Amino acid sequence: MPVKVNIDKNWSKKIEAGMQKALLEMSLDIHRRAVTLAPIETAALRNSGKVEPIPDGYKIQFGNSRVPYARKRHFENKKNPQTLGYLAKAGDGVARGDKSKYFRGKI
Repeated sequence: MPVKVNIDKNWSKKIEAGMQKALLEMSLDIHRRAVTLAPIETAALRNSGKVEPIPDGYKIQFGNSRVPYARKRHFENKKNPQTLGYLAKAGDGVARGDKSKYFRGKI
């Protein structure tokens, strides 16, 4: 009995688009968690966070000309030591979590 196979010519483009959507959702979740974990004395650090596209994904960045201390606060904070590594903790939390929620139904 012959078998008929249909091949979608746009399959690889659909996979790539699904991966981009999933990466964006993951990046936004990391940003959201980092904002929650960041020090909040004036909220300037929290408000300086942004997600930017780069060639192979997305970049999550905190700090700008008004918040030049963002990198320093990530590594040292004697007043609020629980906020150290706020961006790394956010990324680790998403990495440890259920990643299937980002890829379900994207393709």
